[in-house]
Amino acid sequence: MAFNVKTFYTRATTAVVFVALLLGCVWYSYYSFVAFFAVVGFIGLYEFYKLSEKLNAKPNKIVGYLFYILVTMSVFFTMIYIEHITEFIQGTSLFIILLLPSILFIVELFKKDGSIKDIAYTFMGLVYVLIPCLMIMCLVDYSQYHQQGAFYPFKVLGMIFFVWINDTGAYLVGSFFGKHKLYERISPNKTWEGTLGGIALCIALSFVVANILNPHWPLIHWVVISVIVAVFGTLGDLVESMLKRMAGVKDSGKLMPGHGGVLDRFDSLFFATPFVFCYLALMGLL
Repeated sequence: MAFNVKTFYTRATTAVVFVALLLGCVWYSYYSFVAFFAVVGFIGLYEFYKLSEKLNAKPNKIVGYLFYILVTMSVFFTMIYIEHITEFIQGTSLFIILLLPSILFIVELFKKDGSIKDIAYTFMGLVYVLIPCLMIMCLVDYSQYHQQGAFYPFKVLGMIFFVWINDTGAYLVGSFFGKHKLYERISPNKTWEGTLGGIALCIALSFVVANILNPHWPLIHWVVISVIVAVFGTLGDLVESMLKRMAGVKDSGKLMPGHGGVLDRFDSLFFATPFVFCYLALMGLL
């Protein structure tokens, strides 16, 4: 394939702007951090519903969007006024589990062409996008920010760095040494060598992250998190590739020229976050 200067310039410019915006919003303050992922999640939900429509589904987008906005706002205000994260998790989880399915069924009940398929895609869009975004928000302790004025989202930053190094490592190692396809039917370019290379680089980076982001944590936690992100981030990328293949599209959206949409850039982070969140919860590190 011939080298295209214009394409390279477009991709490079988009990447620089994207990284600057992401790190700037995550690092600047608690409010910019929450706002960034709230917007990213909403756009991701929009892209998911667009993919669903290409799969001959008719998700109830209005219900999905309204529920996303209401839950995100309730999470933000609840985290401000509730000090204990476990209470927030229990309350929000109950809210999601009890209300959403019932509302979706009621809405479909009064539609002439309502179907279980439409309900499933509406609900799955929220599961796929909303829940990871909520968990990312929960990884930052607002009470510490409110009491001390300190904002240090080291957990989220660590996950972001692991996603990036895993993608970079998998691409470089796979390009030079890749011979055995990981899952050719879904992603022809991914190889076992690249995947293992990405995991190895994530583990190596965990030693650096442990000393820079939060040296008070035992190293083993960062090592485990790096492996979780590498493994489930790769699976998340494959899942999104599967959805795009089923829908017959190359990218989930066109928001970022040369890089696709939000789901194309955040699929690994979204998919890995629940597993990291559960590990941190089990270890008492939330």
